[in-house]
Amino acid sequence: MKKKRIQLIVLIIICLLCIGAYFLVKHLDLSETAETAPEAAVVTDFSSEEVQSLSVTGDHTLNFVKEEDTWYNADDREMNLDQTEISALINNINHITTDTVVGTPDNLAEYGLDNPVRTITAGLENGSSVILYVGNANDITGDYYICPEGNSQVYAVSSYIVTAFDREPADFMEETPETVEESTETAEESTEAAETESVTESGS
Repeated sequence: MKKKRIQLIVLIIICLLCIGAYFLVKHLDLSETAETAPEAAVVTDFSSEEVQSLSVTGDHTLNFVKEEDTWYNADDREMNLDQTEISALINNINHITTDTVVGTPDNLAEYGLDNPVRTITAGLENGSSVILYVGNANDITGDYYICPEGNSQVYAVSSYIVTAFDREPADFMEETPETVEESTETAEESTEAAETESVTESGS
């Protein structure tokens, strides 16, 4: 009986040591991870409310200005714009962070930044501007290389940040009953024209 009790005490001690060792190793792993985890680089950091103009040049062209909290197409002020769509664009670029910092390359052409395919400019209310030059997409990850004006660093950022600007001014028009009706009429006219053409070809 005494022998069994000693064995039980030994087993309990062994279990306690194992539990203690587990938590010790777990703590060390967490500490090591916290120390070695790279910090995300901040590419841009400004408030969306500060933006008074937003323009895109290159493979796409956009030119928006903000007056009294309302966004307008600077090239066609009569265009009725969807305000939330433009705000969403700004939210894509006002706080960009990335874990991939290329650094300062000797040859910008390797990243398509010697002749950027697109330039995105956000004009702020204090008179300054945040300018992003967009280069090539990485063939493997799909991330895009960008370089901010005044910063020699090149960064790789998520593709959605860039592809969100793959749009034309007309894509930002706010849908109204009138525009919906016009779209429906245009679609109906196209269908009728196609049917007429089909009948004509069949008759001949």
